[in-house]
Amino acid sequence: MGSGETTTGMLGVHREVFSGLPDPTDARLMDSPFAFQENADELVEKINQYFTESLGHPLQAVTLPASADALTVERALADIRAADWVFAGPGSPSYARRCWEATGVPEALAGVVAPGRSGALVFASAAVVTLGDWALPVYEIYKVGEDPRWEPGIGLMSRVLGWQCAVIPHYDNREGGTHDTRYCYVGGRRLAQIEPDLGDGFILGVDEHTALVLDLDAGTAWVAGRSAVTLRVAGVEDVVPNGSRLTIAELEDRIAALGAAAAVGRAGEGSGAVWGVEAPSAPAAPAADSDADLRAELPTATATAPAADADDLARTILAALPAAATDERAAVVALVHQAQAASATHDRELAGRAVQALVDLRADSRAAGDWAASDRLRDVLAGVGVEVRDSREGSTWQWM
Repeated sequence: MGSGETTTGMLGVHREVFSGLPDPTDARLMDSPFAFQENADELVEKINQYFTESLGHPLQAVTLPASADALTVERALADIRAADWVFAGPGSPSYARRCWEATGVPEALAGVVAPGRSGALVFASAAVVTLGDWALPVYEIYKVGEDPRWEPGIGLMSRVLGWQCAVIPHYDNREGGTHDTRYCYVGGRRLAQIEPDLGDGFILGVDEHTALVLDLDAGTAWVAGRSAVTLRVAGVEDVVPNGSRLTIAELEDRIAALGAAAAVGRAGEGSGAVWGVEAPSAPAAPAADSDADLRAELPTATATAPAADADDLARTILAALPAAATDERAAVVALVHQAQAASATHDRELAGRAVQALVDLRADSRAAGDWAASDRLRDVLAGVGVEVRDSREGSTWQWM
């Protein structure tokens, strides 16, 4: 979860996860991300109150501060190994890593969702940052002013899925107003400085009040909540909008198509596996109704693109969109029309990614105070059957 883990908006996600677990469920809360705070006990109580009162699942705390002695560590590991459901959320990513990285916690967490276990891991906000092979030291960069860099993560995504990535929550944050606080507050300029250091890896971005639910047994993925999940390689993004349900293998295909095949084990042959169990193979993507016609309508955006399907064209356009000229924005609108007119689910998702790009452009206009541009983009979206709703927390959209 990118954020909002204890809000009403995430109740449906929590209920779906709990529904697949034993009853009664041994549910545990890891306090490590905020264990250093003076109000740590209050936070444990508050989080426990949410899950007890709203979901009927009281939590037992797993206490593991950075200063833990050997006995405390062993007790914590035993608690994790016995759990059916483990949650970690707000606090400091760097402190959480120090608590977990050399203690056996990553192995214990992976065991909760190992084959033969009916277990679940729910990570949110700060704790999400720790999950990849690389982790952003968010506070050190944003608050302390240290140079942008990656630090080693606990590698849980590698252990469980074989994904070599950095996971970034609060991906669409816009609290800065006059300055860029996307990508968990570090902003686009600083992320661009360190992105090459990922090598063959990729970035998995989770927007605020949004969840990516991965069912390892079924081999499926679901984007739930307010916004989207973003797959990013070398600055090129593929946005998976809220409501999307697809296979993990399809997600891996999309990551591979961005140029990070090795990061999901796709350098060799096609479909991926989760815990050694073959995931459902992704269905072939339907071709656009008229690929030649679409390319003819998009001469600027696709000048260097291969003669491929609409999905490839969409990625080319969306990658260029932040610096796009007016005619290229119009090209994205044409793409929305093309995809929305098709009946296939794949094309509906393609349209959703193009729409999300336009919604993001509009959000940038609003943040810059360019209300005329914001209104024009709202009219463009309305013209292709998209309703945009603005609130204090940001903008959401839906098909009319």
